[in-house]
Amino acid sequence: MTKIIAIAMQKGGVGKTTTTINLAAALGEMGYRVLAIDLDPQCNLTQHAGFDPDTLSPTIYDAFKSEIEGYESNVSSSIYQTDEKFHLLPAQAELSLIELSLINTLSRERVLTTILSSIVNQYDYIIIDCNPSLGLLVVNALTAASSVIIPIQTEYLAARGALMILSSIETVRRKKLNPNLRIEGILLTMADTRTTLTRDILAAIDNQYGDGIRIFEPIVKRSVRFAESAVAGQSIITYESDGQGADAYRRIAKQIVKGS
Repeated sequence: MTKIIAIAMQKGGVGKTTTTINLAAALGEMGYRVLAIDLDPQCNLTQHAGFDPDTLSPTIYDAFKSEIEGYESNVSSSIYQTDEKFHLLPAQAELSLIELSLINTLSRERVLTTILSSIVNQYDYIIIDCNPSLGLLVVNALTAASSVIIPIQTEYLAARGALMILSSIETVRRKKLNPNLRIEGILLTMADTRTTLTRDILAAIDNQYGDGIRIFEPIVKRSVRFAESAVAGQSIITYESDGQGADAYRRIAKQIVKGS
């Protein structure tokens, strides 16, 4: 059965895109059929995977546009093979227009679920890179998902922001949009474990959430290699296969599989 994982956090710069592409690459390396979805008009995942969103067409924007206008979407035409072992459903900047269009759309929270219905069984894992907001695109992702991974950068404001996405998850459950939505876990990112502040934040997050929510081990440490891999259009799994970052995401992917 396909597992759909939303990578969601309303704060930007916490490692959502990095987590999406590297989990997709790690799961693909393990032999699973994987689709990564860029649901962010900034198109960071699309670029990170080596594509130019300014020239790429069709994308997930076209699928949403068709459904909103009352036509059946053909999302399979918007799926691309990457240079690694996963497929990509990319975004383009016009996706920002979809948020407003969804407001007056019938079953507006379930449009992504409808879009994916024709291809969902072709994959073992679908990983959604959400935009940094709590708008209708994110609600669509949470409604379609089996579970959510919450990446938290190890800094004070990012840690506080987790409460907002947890509230949104609870709302999606309570309103019966997706009553079985699970929290896969909290993933701590961009950590510099040498600093006292980081250690204090790690302890605070464990104290606040550790009893009820899995906190993935290992934490993902800050490294310039992640930025370099993005410039190269590759996951860290490919860019520095034997590095610390690749090892961390491989271990996290194994935990996700074990918990499936």
